[in-house]
Amino acid sequence: MQYLTFLLGSLLAMLGYREPPGQTSIVRVSGEAAVLSRTTVSGDHARFQCLQSESGNCFYRLYREHCRDEGAGELCQRQALDDFSVVVGSVRDVQGLPAGFGQQVQARKAQRRD
Repeated sequence: MQYLTFLLGSLLAMLGYREPPGQTSIVRVSGEAAVLSRTTVSGDHARFQCLQSESGNCFYRLYREHCRDEGAGELCQRQALDDFSVVVGSVRDVQGLPAGFGQQVQARKAQRRD
């Protein structure tokens, strides 16, 4: 899979395709619930790409974390922004995200606790 990704990226570069500037992160979780995901963030726009998942879907949870200093240490609370899934081989674009948002990606849908 990594070789194929490298080969495809090289081919697109030779053809003149360039991604818009931004920050790209790749999440890979191995084991029983394997998942491979790529997220590219540029300003308030993010593109979530599910490359591989044991279940056939990548399940995303987007959040914003608010932390404050307490006497015994730092206290943080997460504010849920969005929950969605992306089928393997597909992408989802999301607009209007706050700077510094966080994400979790899993191969199986997580139970919501907030």
